[in-house]
Amino acid sequence: MSATEMERLRGELRGLIVGRRVVLMGVGNRLRGDDAFGVVLAERIEDEAPVPVFVCHDLPEDYAVKAADLRPEVVIVLDAADFGGHPGEVRLIEAQDIPPTPGVTHRPSLEMMARFLELDAGAETWVLSAQPAMKCVDLGTPLSEQITGAIEQMRGLLLELLPAAESY
Repeated sequence: MSATEMERLRGELRGLIVGRRVVLMGVGNRLRGDDAFGVVLAERIEDEAPVPVFVCHDLPEDYAVKAADLRPEVVIVLDAADFGGHPGEVRLIEAQDIPPTPGVTHRPSLEMMARFLELDAGAETWVLSAQPAMKCVDLGTPLSEQITGAIEQMRGLLLELLPAAESY
């Protein structure tokens, strides 16, 4: 990501995180290449993050009640999505604005989960989304270099900003 894109994202995330109760949910399939963005990122920060981090794999709905029970103000879902950006680009997108992705099984459940979290916990749901480099995420495909780089950039950014969240 360019320095300008990174600063824009830093400002957007800061606005969501500072002084608020935050939960992170990593979504994706570790065995399907760039679709693993959210899961790998969540795994890499879960032990260091000062907020709850759920590694949901491709079943985010299984963690919705656990997240809602924490009464977060903001839920940030970490996930790959084809939003038409350049490979490895990361954007913060409102959950209801995530474009449909053919062949992704957790897409409908992500929308329903966001509605549930809003109704049950009063939480805003956002997706910190990375543009996959590959159009095909066949079983056994490794992560692309662009997504590997995006994971490391977002790990650093989240660990920088999350201490400003309200503690549980």
